[in-house]
Amino acid sequence: MRRSASIALACAAGAAVILPAAAPASAAAPDLGLVVPVLAPMLPGQTGWVSTMWAATGDVCDVRITAGGTGVAVTYPTNTRTYTSLAKGDSLAGGRLDYAAFNVSLNPTTVISLVPLQLTYSYVAKNDGATGCVGTKRTGTATATLPVVSATGDAVVQKTTTVTVQKSTPVWTQLVFQARKPGVGDLRVTVSGGPQGLVVSYPGDRAYTSPNNAAGLTVGTDDFVAVRFDATGVAAGTYKLTVKQAYGTTTDTNELTLVVT
Repeated sequence: MRRSASIALACAAGAAVILPAAAPASAAAPDLGLVVPVLAPMLPGQTGWVSTMWAATGDVCDVRITAGGTGVAVTYPTNTRTYTSLAKGDSLAGGRLDYAAFNVSLNPTTVISLVPLQLTYSYVAKNDGATGCVGTKRTGTATATLPVVSATGDAVVQKTTTVTVQKSTPVWTQLVFQARKPGVGDLRVTVSGGPQGLVVSYPGDRAYTSPNNAAGLTVGTDDFVAVRFDATGVAAGTYKLTVKQAYGTTTDTNELTLVVT
C-alpha cells in the first residue's frame, strides 16, 4: 500500500503585512506596495502561476511588474508578454487591493529553501482629478520569498479514492493523479480485483490507461486517466479494487472503492 504523500515546509516563514514594500526611487512616499511578501510554496521541478498582492495609497495606473530570482524562470501573461500587471486592469484606486500573477518554473534539482524573488515595478501616480493615465511615472523594487518545499512519500498521488457506477450500463470514469516529484514519465495505470463479473477496460483496447494530457505527469499538476467499468453482471454493493501505477522502474499500488448502484 502506498503511503499518503504530504508536503513539509522547508522552514516557517511569517507572512507579515508590508505596505509599502519598498520606496520607489523617485518618491519619498510610494503610492504602490507589495502587501504579503511570502508567496505560496512550490515543489522542485514545478511550474505554476504565482500571485502577488498589491495595495495603493493613491490612484495609480499603467502598473507593470517583472520578477526574477536565482534558479527561477519567469514568464508572463500572453497579453503583456514581457511583464505582468494587475488582475482587474493596469490601474488601482487608492485604498484598494489587487493581485498580479506570473508563471514560475523551478529546476527539478532545486533544493529545499526560501528563494528570494526580486520584483521590479513601475507605475504612474495619477494627478488629482485626472480622468486618464496622467501623472508622474515612478519605479520601485520589492523582495518576495518563494518557499521551495519537499514532498514526502510516493512521487504519484492518487486523488480519486471512490467511484460510483450504475449496474444498468457500462460507464467511463476518471481517476485523478498528481505528481509530487520529478521524473514521472510514461505513467501506466491498471485496475484489478473486485467482484466476479466486473469488466474493466481502457481506451483503445489497450492493456493499461495513461494520463489524458501527456504520457507523464508534471510536478504539482493534476491529470486524469480514463477507465471503463462494466458492472452489469455485478450485484449492487461496495467493493475494493487495486489501482497500480507504473512509471520507469517504479510500481505503486493504491486502493479504490467501487460503489455499484
